[in-house]
Amino acid sequence: METSFRQGQRQSQGQRQILAPQVRQGLKLLEMDIGDLRTELYREMSQNPLFEDVEHPIDSHTTGEIERESRESAQSEDADWPDDEEGVDQQVFSATADDIERRQHFFDSRTQPETLEEHLRKQLGMAGLDDEKRALAETLIGYLDADGRFIGSLADIQMVTGENEKSIREVLGVISTLDPPGCGTVSLKECLLAQTDSLEEPFRGEVREIIQNHLEDVAKGNLTAIEKAVGISGERLEEDLATLRSLEPRPGRAFCPVTESPSYINPEVHAVRENGKWVAKVDEKDLPDIKISKRYVDMLANPSTSPEVRAYIKEKIAAIEAIREAISRRYDTIRSISQAIFDAQEGFFTNGPKALRALTMREIAEKAGVHHTTVSRTVNGKYASTPFGTVELRSFFVAGVALDDGGTASKNTVMDRLKAIIASEDASKPLSDEKIAALLSAEGFKVARRTVAKYRTILSIPGAAERRS
Repeated sequence: METSFRQGQRQSQGQRQILAPQVRQGLKLLEMDIGDLRTELYREMSQNPLFEDVEHPIDSHTTGEIERESRESAQSEDADWPDDEEGVDQQVFSATADDIERRQHFFDSRTQPETLEEHLRKQLGMAGLDDEKRALAETLIGYLDADGRFIGSLADIQMVTGENEKSIREVLGVISTLDPPGCGTVSLKECLLAQTDSLEEPFRGEVREIIQNHLEDVAKGNLTAIEKAVGISGERLEEDLATLRSLEPRPGRAFCPVTESPSYINPEVHAVRENGKWVAKVDEKDLPDIKISKRYVDMLANPSTSPEVRAYIKEKIAAIEAIREAISRRYDTIRSISQAIFDAQEGFFTNGPKALRALTMREIAEKAGVHHTTVSRTVNGKYASTPFGTVELRSFFVAGVALDDGGTASKNTVMDRLKAIIASEDASKPLSDEKIAALLSAEGFKVARRTVAKYRTILSIPGAAERRS
């Protein structure tokens, strides 16, 4: 029987969403907090000479003024353009050496070490995720601790994002393959297993088996049991253990500075009471002014400026205008989403965190007229000043418990009721988690025994056996 193979070309049609550069830039700036945004703007300023000198500002020109001056100079553009190209560098980069050195020193002095979160997010574009999975990955990365370990609650994330547990675990699996490998895992065993893919055989299989089944034996020094179970010699086991020790149990710590300076939270949103309503005010006063140097505007209006220089100036002005527009959209998006959150959590501003109700990002997305992934990008790392202190916008989203009447109750409400039930129990016959779940269900809260155990652990309340007196 013969099998033939053919090579050829075939055309196919399909649809694929490609984001315009302006849209990608807008999303990038939206998900930055105010500090990262400020750093990004300074970086853009260092690369675009048309930005006004950041240390010696001069009179700025608006877009309308630029367009008007360009139109006024158009009448004199009938003259022949200069044929030579020698003026491009001379005209565009005519600043003095001191100006250039001062400007570069300013931007170089503002460099910041890359954080683990930034490092992981930069790699998501190559992870093969669609837009929704990438937005979920960005949210999950925000739940990693300094070691790279995932510390979020799957139940809470399901409620907040609307994603199911399978999707969340799949995306965490993708995060664990990024550099450094092992981030996004929930245990030491998962963290080490995620790093074994880079090992060579036969060590890979043997080390995986040791991690999977014999970590406790390694900790206790029970090497003989490992040799028998894995079927290897003592010498080979020593090689496997040396390979195991080369893995990193805390993959994120390489991004933590040895001496951390105090971290200051700069709230970007402020809750202000106006006419009996809490209004979201967005503060961007810490951002540098985005102004165009008058010298280049004058060059654009000068009929003797070469076409090459004119094209260069117009290109750089367009880049500045794109940043202006992106920041304006960012401002409007943060304000509208923050306002929708404040309206939905009105009870918080009167009674504090205990009054938070169950709230999902999809609900806010519908009120603000945006996609729920936009809400995720907006609330992550953004803080609001409120009557009860500085609060991360993400913390306004509270996982809920279903009620018999079809509604939902916040986790805080259920935990408060759980606390009250335990406080009133007979200390000689403390209630089991199953009994507490039944009492809560009788009150209309649809909770399982394991949910009671989880909330009890969060409240640092011991089990029934420990509570018996």
